[in-house]
Amino acid sequence: MTSRPRSKLAYARAIWSVPLPLRVAIIIVAVALVYLPALHAGFVWDDELLITANPLLRDLSGLFEIWTGGRTADYYPLTNTIFWIEWHLFGQQAAGYHAVYFVIALVPVLGFLQMSYVRSGTLVADHYQYFADVSLIALFCAGIAKLWAWQKSQMRIQTTAVVFLLLGAMGTYTWTRAEVYRNEETLWEDNLSKNPDAWQAHNRLGQRFFNQEKYVEAAPHFELAARLKPELADNYNQLGLVYCRLGRFEEGIAEYRKGLRLKEAKSSTANDAGTAKMEANLANALTITAINMTETAQTFSPNTSAIAAAQADEGRRRYGEAVQAYEKALELDPRQPAVHRNLGILLVRLGRYDEAVIHLRATLQLVPNEPLARETLDALEAQRR
Repeated sequence: MTSRPRSKLAYARAIWSVPLPLRVAIIIVAVALVYLPALHAGFVWDDELLITANPLLRDLSGLFEIWTGGRTADYYPLTNTIFWIEWHLFGQQAAGYHAVYFVIALVPVLGFLQMSYVRSGTLVADHYQYFADVSLIALFCAGIAKLWAWQKSQMRIQTTAVVFLLLGAMGTYTWTRAEVYRNEETLWEDNLSKNPDAWQAHNRLGQRFFNQEKYVEAAPHFELAARLKPELADNYNQLGLVYCRLGRFEEGIAEYRKGLRLKEAKSSTANDAGTAKMEANLANALTITAINMTETAQTFSPNTSAIAAAQADEGRRRYGEAVQAYEKALELDPRQPAVHRNLGILLVRLGRYDEAVIHLRATLQLVPNEPLARETLDALEAQRR
């Protein structure tokens, strides 16, 4: 009569006789194995803006600007200082950032700091359900404990089997989901497989292809992003860029104009850095097409002089519009060496040498070793001697 209770007691003792550090180690190893694919994940989404292409993380002067707010869109000095330290510790190795994030992510649940999601918006709205999930987890665990305490050993075996099946299923799913975050391409392709009309996914995937110089693959994604989110000016800027890379300059110019109309319609964006970049992109496209038109006009035969004249007139008009767009870009953001350089070279082509010298010198003040500006300025000064 006493054999069953003794066997049950011995069974329980056998389980709990495993040292606590070993049990903790088993859990840590199991979790680490499940999340192992995440260690190979790269930088995604806005990591380019915040980390990999952020000039403020490169040296001490950038750290100073992080705290003074000189070039930061939002003033988050502690967050950006952590990024600065991580950059100097890990560079382009994403695994280090993942480990630091994991540690920092524990801070809110340790109770040392009060956390606020006032500005987080919908991107982290699902976080609000985490505390509610605790009650469901507690209910599930209580049910498992109740079944485990049942006198029938058969029920314990079944409960154990169910628990291990659930852990296996959840672990497998977590492993699979962790693979999705390997890089931008896997992340957004997974997103589009579930929501083909996600404009931001098309935008980010197009940007990845664009950075890889896969312009043919990038174009359809930028087109869909602009169609799905027509009120966002930056979508037209990116579409214009990819069209110009593909040699479709007229379509690119049209997209730049659409974006600029949207920018200029709002006082909050009419004079921002994004508008300056879009004006510069428009000017670049106008300059290239103007050069093509004027050079093509010279190849026409005498029998087509009217067509040649029309081409030349349109080229001159575009030169003038390009100069205005460059000047507008510099008015909004004077510290753009590429814009000063391009405008200076264009003014040389137009014979406006005095104005060209001003912009070429401005380029060299910002970037002393800029080769095109130096070569053009030296040639111009040699010609004037």
